[in-house]
Amino acid sequence: MTFYEEIAKLKNTLRKGWVVRNVSEKCGRVESDAEHTFSMIMLALEIMNKRKLNLNQEKVLKMIAYHELCEIDYGDHTPMDNISKQEKYQNELKCIKRLAEQYQMPEILDYWKEFEENKTPEARFVKKIDKLDAIMQSRIYAKTGNMPKLFETFKNYDIEVYREFEGEEGKDL
Repeated sequence: MTFYEEIAKLKNTLRKGWVVRNVSEKCGRVESDAEHTFSMIMLALEIMNKRKLNLNQEKVLKMIAYHELCEIDYGDHTPMDNISKQEKYQNELKCIKRLAEQYQMPEILDYWKEFEENKTPEARFVKKIDKLDAIMQSRIYAKTGNMPKLFETFKNYDIEVYREFEGEEGKDL
């Protein structure tokens, strides 16, 4: 299997958080991990540009691109799956190590670990973008599916992230 064939699996990996909320019944479909990754890249580029953030943009974009690859082997899991954080982490790490070794791309593992550890400014920014993307997607689903409580739930769950980006520069997000 080629690397492209591996990553193409994310086009068919649905975001389980939306599946369990029956979003497809109201909106017709649920986004995939690949679509989520693309949206995160575009949000990050917009925010880094508008706010002139002092971040390593290449690192941010690679971290976003690699952060969901761990779901190729194990799928998307939510807290409702009753899988411990440790078990989830170990399963994801196993997949990331396999990809990094199989395709001779050690940076996949490096960037994924940096994202998971959340210690660098870039990792913290990507974590916020990951949450912001879910909030913004909930807004779209709320509008198209007539599900107003969905957006309020997501916004309130990560209200700090939402407030950080809803200010003057982010009001059009």
